[in-house]
Amino acid sequence: MLTCVASSFRLFRSAVHSHSFQSRAFAKYAVRKAAGYRKARLNVRRAALSTAAGVPRRHEEQRAHTLTVLHKTTALLPRILPSARLNSSEVSTHESLQFWEEVLGQVYQDLSPSPEQKEKAKVRVVVYGVDEFSGASDLVTALLEDPFVTDEQKKILRSRWEAQPSGRRSITLQYGTSTSSSADVVRVQSAWLQHFGMPLEVSEHRPSSSPETAKALYAADVPVILCNPATTPLPSILPVSTEPPLPVSRQYTILAVSVSSPTQSTAAGQASHVKSLAARDDLRVVFVDPARALRGLEQLGYGPASPLSVQRYQDDITGSNIASVTHAIKEILSGAVGGGVNESESSRAIMVHTQTGQALIRDALMTCRTVLRRVELEANAVLTGTSTLRGQMEEAKARVHLEVFGSPENNGDEIAKAVGQARKSVQVTMDSLQWYQLFWRVDDIREVMTAAVDRAWCRDLERKLVFHAGRLAALQDSFKDSASALCRSFPPSSPYHSPVLHNTLERITSAPSYPLTATALTAPLRTRQSQLGFPTECLHISAQRAVITMSGSMLGGLGVAWAGWASELGLAGGLIHVGMSVETAVGVGMLGAALGVRWAVGGWDKAKKRWWKDWDRVVEGLERDLKSALTRVMVERVIVIPEKACSGLESIVLKRKAEVRELNDEVRRLEAEVDGIDK
Repeated sequence: MLTCVASSFRLFRSAVHSHSFQSRAFAKYAVRKAAGYRKARLNVRRAALSTAAGVPRRHEEQRAHTLTVLHKTTALLPRILPSARLNSSEVSTHESLQFWEEVLGQVYQDLSPSPEQKEKAKVRVVVYGVDEFSGASDLVTALLEDPFVTDEQKKILRSRWEAQPSGRRSITLQYGTSTSSSADVVRVQSAWLQHFGMPLEVSEHRPSSSPETAKALYAADVPVILCNPATTPLPSILPVSTEPPLPVSRQYTILAVSVSSPTQSTAAGQASHVKSLAARDDLRVVFVDPARALRGLEQLGYGPASPLSVQRYQDDITGSNIASVTHAIKEILSGAVGGGVNESESSRAIMVHTQTGQALIRDALMTCRTVLRRVELEANAVLTGTSTLRGQMEEAKARVHLEVFGSPENNGDEIAKAVGQARKSVQVTMDSLQWYQLFWRVDDIREVMTAAVDRAWCRDLERKLVFHAGRLAALQDSFKDSASALCRSFPPSSPYHSPVLHNTLERITSAPSYPLTATALTAPLRTRQSQLGFPTECLHISAQRAVITMSGSMLGGLGVAWAGWASELGLAGGLIHVGMSVETAVGVGMLGAALGVRWAVGGWDKAKKRWWKDWDRVVEGLERDLKSALTRVMVERVIVIPEKACSGLESIVLKRKAEVRELNDEVRRLEAEVDGIDK
């Protein structure tokens, strides 16, 4: 019985030798548990059938999850990336919406193939030389040429570009013996193309700035960028290259630096320097000498192979370090396949496409971050412009009061000086109106005081205000030009180019109240001067009252004195009798007249004091009105255009920053999702 079990196990081991590690685990379990052998064999067979049916469950889930994140990313891109033609000078190729839609569209096709397309799926390796001296053609030849193939095959490989029409910038190399129906596809019998255990094609692109070259580089499963530092300095393509954009920041990119006879001792230090330039520690950097590898192949290209030619071939191939490119490609592909090494070749190609899709999604999201960061910087630049303009406005508002009205600290208050001078001038006229002059000037009081006030009322201040109104008009034009220049500094494609804001500014400037006239600051002078009309009228009435009082008092006193004389002399037939002596009557009359005059003079003096109090109240209001008028003119006329422009732009900035925050949150969520695919 034990002999039968052992024999059965040997047969079983040979049957499952080509299956996965899981199948072999089941077989070992069957040895340890001989009693359950039949059940274990059934489980192994089921596992083998499940594995052979297609991509393992984990890889299938990764593909489905990648497609989900791809769909979300594709829906997010139009909200972030600028929509422009690929040849537009305003938008770089790498940041255009059309570019990423085409690249991610290729990812969708790779991850959602039909059964016929799945059988034809191939891993894409794209080799691109940044200039004609990089040696990209020699690198492709050195990788694909076998030293012992026929001369015809060597000729097909080496003359691949000669058979292409002039102007073609790319060529694709596939494994095969028959001629391809496509003009840009060359089939060669290269063992290197079958070295990786999955269908693989190599596309070689000549230096070009066309969007098609950039799209091919980004859509490649393994982009190989070859650079010769002697002709193209590395800082010119690192960390960012724009013409064309190179996928240096993308995962699974190989940067091959063409140097003469690279050695392992010098490569490590140089690789660290290159990675620091690229700002990526995970960048795959290899140093190769394609020309030396090609010379090594030529050692076996003519005549029979000799030990010396074989040794030279080995030395040149080893010294060129061309194998590092193969090793890097194999490492990338092995990382994509993982545990699916026993899958079909087409399934492994789908696994590689899944890995490429995840890398491209990350790169697209990184591009979104770059664009959003630029949007933030643009918003900050707009705020800087508005802040500068606002600073000029605040400086003008703070300076204009000192320039127009002077500083009270240094006895330079123009309002106080003008009012003080006017008071002195009016004081002379007021002092000339003595009580005894009222009898013949009583009807001229109103006209005299009105003329005195009009003659002395802040004439010098009025002329200065007219002068400063002209200066403010020039300042108004300057602010208007600055605001217009700020608003028109944005191109039509910019979100800060607002026709609504431009129309608002034009509407304000065309309003009748916008121009600054010469009387813009002098209106309070006329208003406050007119307020002195009522106190002057009251003064005139007081003068009339004083004259009447004095006249009545004097006439009454004379009447009493005359009545005393008439009573003493018996005039009027004795009808007049005052009951007092003549002396007493005269005294009473004179006393009454004196008291009446004194009361009238006191009333006149009080009337003049009331007029000066009214003058002081008007002057105090004048100072407030002049300062308020200057502030109102500054706010409503001089700086109304820049204030409106700044407010409009700042409102756009606030909305723009809120959108950027929301989009950044969505980008972070998608990055977390794509990072969680492999977990």
